[in-house]
Amino acid sequence: MAKKLIQDIVVKKTGINFFNKNLSKKPEAEEPAIKLSINNISSEKHTHARHHKHHEEKVSKNSHIILWIVCIITVATLLFMLMSTFASATITIIPKDKLLTMNDTYSMNAKKGIDGLYYQVINLKRDISKSITSDSEENVERKATGKAILYNNFSTSNQRLITNTRLQSVDGLIYRIRQSVDIPGIKTINGVKTPGSVEVDIIADVAGDKYNMKLSDFKGDFKIPGFKDSAKYNGFYGRLSSDLTGGYIGKVKSVSDQVLSANRNELKNTLSEGLIKDIYLQKPEQYYIFKDSYFIQFTDLPDVSGEKDYTISESATIYAIIFDKSELSTFIAENKIKGFDGSKVDVLWKDNIQATISGVTAKPWTESSLKIKLAGDADIVWSYDKDEIISEIIGKNKSVIKDILNTNKDSIVGINAVINPRWKQTFPSNIKKIKLIDSVRDTL
Repeated sequence: MAKKLIQDIVVKKTGINFFNKNLSKKPEAEEPAIKLSINNISSEKHTHARHHKHHEEKVSKNSHIILWIVCIITVATLLFMLMSTFASATITIIPKDKLLTMNDTYSMNAKKGIDGLYYQVINLKRDISKSITSDSEENVERKATGKAILYNNFSTSNQRLITNTRLQSVDGLIYRIRQSVDIPGIKTINGVKTPGSVEVDIIADVAGDKYNMKLSDFKGDFKIPGFKDSAKYNGFYGRLSSDLTGGYIGKVKSVSDQVLSANRNELKNTLSEGLIKDIYLQKPEQYYIFKDSYFIQFTDLPDVSGEKDYTISESATIYAIIFDKSELSTFIAENKIKGFDGSKVDVLWKDNIQATISGVTAKPWTESSLKIKLAGDADIVWSYDKDEIISEIIGKNKSVIKDILNTNKDSIVGINAVINPRWKQTFPSNIKKIKLIDSVRDTL
């Protein structure tokens, strides 16, 4: 009985196992369909994801393209604005001109309105000193020198005094004038009679330091002993206008004639270079000086001896013949160009031009008429209104050049215009951005 029970249990257990086995196999028969369904869902999800990703990539790519286009447009716009802001123009004008070869002599006059070329004279004066180490001593007798102003309160006529006319101080010291002079007569200014006057150089009659005198110590007036016992004695007088210095008797330091001459020549050369430079700088802008149209006059000033040094001094005056540029240009054009119509022109002198000025005396600058010989090359260049041309092109189209050229056809033969950036066809509105070049005047 017990055995049967065990078997039943075993059988039942086996049956249970079999049933469980069959039950587990039944789902396995349906599993492929389930898996397929899951796979289909997964595949659809992946396909949708790929489409979504592709769509996102396409959108992203299009966005980048649009962004680049916007950037390019922005940069191009900025460049356009910058290039327009910094736009510039260069205009080269080719003026009418005529080359001349000069070998001509003309008459010149110091007074305007007389036939011939009109000229003026300007002058500059400079003094210079230099100390030289002395190499010897010598006994000297030197006379004091200075300046005085002579007055004519006698008549309305000029009074001439010859060189060495005596002047006497209230102390009885005698001085002499160093050059002939004319004292102007009395003049009536605003109803008031004014004595005529002139300044002169004076020198002591004899050597010695007692003739030295400071201007502040001078008292009274100089009298002219030659007029004593005449009505002129009280009508003519003089007054000191500078210190009287240099009077001395005794030993002084000296230098040899050779050293003295060499150093004096050095002073003259220094004065010449300085005066020539200064006369060109100080002449009026509208005037012209030829490189040879000036004269320099030198004056040796008194030497001064010290305990160790010997000082020499030199004075020089330059006299320059100058010409008004406009008048000179017109004069040359009228005399060198046949049928010249009187247009406004400039004469541009080449480096080889030589001007030789001559008069009838050794001091041409004192004369009222001279001769000038011009030899070399020159260029007559017609003039135009530069400011007017610039005002006509500001902010205008490049085509305006044709109108300007037509308007100035008598003085301009060509105009070349370059605008930057090159694609612009209008000139800048800012006048500072426009540069005008004259092909003749600006190349010299």
